[in-house]
Amino acid sequence: MATVALDISVLHATSRVRGIGRYVYDLARGLHALAPSTPRVVGLELTAFTGKATLHPQLGPAAERLRNGGTPMISHARWAYRQRFGLARAARRAQLALLHTGHPEATPLAWGRHVRRVTTCHDLIPFRYPQFYIGWRDGFAAGRKRIDARRYRRADHIIAVSRASADDLMRLLDIAAAHISVVLNGVDVSSWSAIPTPDDAALRARLGADEGPYLLYVGAADWRKNSVAMVAALARARRRPGCRDVQLLWAGSMGKAWTAEVTQAAHALGVSQAVKLLGYVDDASLGALYRGALGQLFVSRAEGFGYPVVEAMACGCPVIAADRSSTYEIAQGAALTVPPEDHPAIADAIVRLARDAALRDELRRAGLTRANELSLERMASETLAVYQQLL
Repeated sequence: MATVALDISVLHATSRVRGIGRYVYDLARGLHALAPSTPRVVGLELTAFTGKATLHPQLGPAAERLRNGGTPMISHARWAYRQRFGLARAARRAQLALLHTGHPEATPLAWGRHVRRVTTCHDLIPFRYPQFYIGWRDGFAAGRKRIDARRYRRADHIIAVSRASADDLMRLLDIAAAHISVVLNGVDVSSWSAIPTPDDAALRARLGADEGPYLLYVGAADWRKNSVAMVAALARARRRPGCRDVQLLWAGSMGKAWTAEVTQAAHALGVSQAVKLLGYVDDASLGALYRGALGQLFVSRAEGFGYPVVEAMACGCPVIAADRSSTYEIAQGAALTVPPEDHPAIADAIVRLARDAALRDELRRAGLTRANELSLERMASETLAVYQQLL
């Protein structure tokens, strides 16, 4: 029987606590749940530049161990160089029929044609907005285009995590549609549940989320996340009846520069006490925050997918999302959608959500339905179908 490997090596790196790490971890667990399958799917854990690697027949438990601290975390740069120099050799030694790299960076050098390769495209946001994300280290826009073209054109097939990402591949890199399969990301709806747990209140209290109604934002902070717009919209909304005590809780690592920018914006707009930066929040606490929130505010300018939108829906948390990119594609009528540059429109959505309990209930029901459509099982089965088609 042919053997396919999902590369889980990224779960060694700092990326394991970010969106791509969650994708690889969830996909591993979903594929493991489908076993036994044809082809046989295992996990590949690269451990050395020389190509030394371990194959894990028990894909799900192996991913669980790596992501949850089974090995020391290494830097992204060290992981990337190890991938470039060792991954092709490891795949050849393991006599794989196909290798799936869930993190598209660090394209292996001199791959050859000994093993077919699938890679996942999460987004082309740096290439779409070079003025914010591309500098001399990338060779500016022209250099980044060469990097992305090599990254995706050398793969035998590409899985795009949204139609928005697939469209960017075709429009910006001239990738043929036949070379791409769209497989929307999935979430574990049993983990992200709308059913409260006995620990919810204590977890929220520990994070200071028990001091009044709050909106929740989950994610990092950079230009595309539209940080200042969220603060500006909150300030507008708090001037209106029924919203004067609404807060914005921010769960996610931000970095010093963006922490300063958000803090300065909140101070300038008079909402310093209403914007709370929580830093990194573990999944159990995050679920409690979702379940206790008025809603999630996720008005990103651009996303490849947008995990927090689906996580919130699965937890019964109403969502305010941007009306573009993949967030609009994911929402599909189960969220309030607004133009991300329109601060008054975002404020209006906050006011509607805060004042209208019936609207919140309607969005909860629609969100739960949509989250169940974006399950881990569906993502895994559609990914397995891509492997089967290629082999």
